[in-house]
Amino acid sequence: MNPKRDRKRLIRRITICLVIFQIAIFPLGTTVAISRTTDPHFVDNPSASHLRSDMLKILSVLENKIEDQQLLGKTKEKLLSLSDRETRLIASLADRVTQGGNTTGSNVAFLLMAALITLL
Repeated sequence: MNPKRDRKRLIRRITICLVIFQIAIFPLGTTVAISRTTDPHFVDNPSASHLRSDMLKILSVLENKIEDQQLLGKTKEKLLSLSDRETRLIASLADRVTQGGNTTGSNVAFLLMAALITLL
């Protein structure tokens, strides 16, 4: 048995369970997300570019870690409903995952991302 591979499988299973739990508990929270991006001032706002870059960081990490497309789609919808502060927090964890590679620290950061997306 390879303990690193077993640990990675365990972390991936826990993450998937957390995201599924989030979808089961908060299925109606995704309808609010659409109104946030349709605001006409969203494009003119200087912080909008930071928000978009944060979202791209988060989405790139999620797309690399989550293989189920339906789950990924629901997670993207949930991300749109988060506040700017919550998005920045999750983006900082996404940076840690990207920089850490395949280490325990990056796996923990990904679990924290999944938990925050689930609970916020």
